[in-house]
Amino acid sequence: MRRARAADPGGGEMPGLLWWVLTVVYAPDYEKWMRWCPVIASHPLTCYARTDVHYPPLGSLLPTLVWYVGHVLLGLDPWDWRFRVLWKLPVWVGALACLYCARRVGVGESGLLVIALSSVYSCAFWQLDPISVALALAAVRWSGRWVGGALAALAFCVKPTAGVVALPFLRRWRSVAVFGLTALVILSPYLVVDGRSFLRNVVLFQVDRPPQNCSIWTLLPPPDGVPVALLVASVLGPLVLPGRPERRACAIGAALLAFSKVVNPNYWSVSCAAACLESERWGALLLSSGLLFLIASGLYVSSARGYFNAEDGRFYPVHELFVPRPPEPPVRVPLWLAEGLLDGAIVYSFLTSSWVYARCVLDGWPGGDFLRSRGARVSARSNRRG
Repeated sequence: MRRARAADPGGGEMPGLLWWVLTVVYAPDYEKWMRWCPVIASHPLTCYARTDVHYPPLGSLLPTLVWYVGHVLLGLDPWDWRFRVLWKLPVWVGALACLYCARRVGVGESGLLVIALSSVYSCAFWQLDPISVALALAAVRWSGRWVGGALAALAFCVKPTAGVVALPFLRRWRSVAVFGLTALVILSPYLVVDGRSFLRNVVLFQVDRPPQNCSIWTLLPPPDGVPVALLVASVLGPLVLPGRPERRACAIGAALLAFSKVVNPNYWSVSCAAACLESERWGALLLSSGLLFLIASGLYVSSARGYFNAEDGRFYPVHELFVPRPPEPPVRVPLWLAEGLLDGAIVYSFLTSSWVYARCVLDGWPGGDFLRSRGARVSARSNRRG
């Protein structure tokens, strides 16, 4: 950490907010990647046995390629600010591509603003979601052709959440076959060489993760297996129910926020983009929960002067969380108030995302028309009595 701060301009002084956003990395994850990348570069097919990297193949190879260009070819120190900017550059390009693809599939200006704001966290703290979302939206744009299946498979192999959101749009058997074939071509070398390590790091890791961040399960500790079963059922339901693909994709995006054991701020990149395909108002509603959670989290970190990372099982002081260190917060609130705001943000996120999910599924379920018409009749009778 000392070397990282010394590499920043300004003689070690606290950076300005804009400079901090452009160069900051989340240190616990960044340090893992700096350990993983050399191993992935030298042993790409057996990296899952040699490291605990838990990203799919494309999600592991892309950062490794950036590391190789910056560190090996250009000779930059990984803690140098120039390397960190290069490290984040593909995510910024992915966010721009995401907006372009969203415009091409018919998302309006307010929806583009929602998608842009939902990508800010991923761009600032380096998450691959904008890249996978851009591929998923491109798959939506070309869903009537075989290339749509290939793009959805690429999104799936970067981060599976975005790839799953694109699946409802693959309505032709040829697109579905190309999706399966492309995913098989990418994944089969890892399954053949060391399938056990691959499944342990990529699949079982997700199953065994503890509840964290904006998940409702952080407030309501569940029995083992319940959150995973509920999430799988809530995602499979929209895939098999009839209805427009936009609404089914919106339901999947909402399910990721409502029922996952892990709801990190970058998840809103996927969920808001999926919701905006159906309703820009629903996308804005989901975004409001993400913004509230980020504000509450910032107040909590500044008040507690650190953050407990459930993934690592340890408490990180603020100066160990980010490189470079963040500017001093303009305000601090009492810790009890920050904890209350954070719990309220989690509940609000669950209520909004589960409401959007229910609306989407109700539209696709065969009995939905009956329930809506019955509800309308009851409302009409109440109005007449009033």
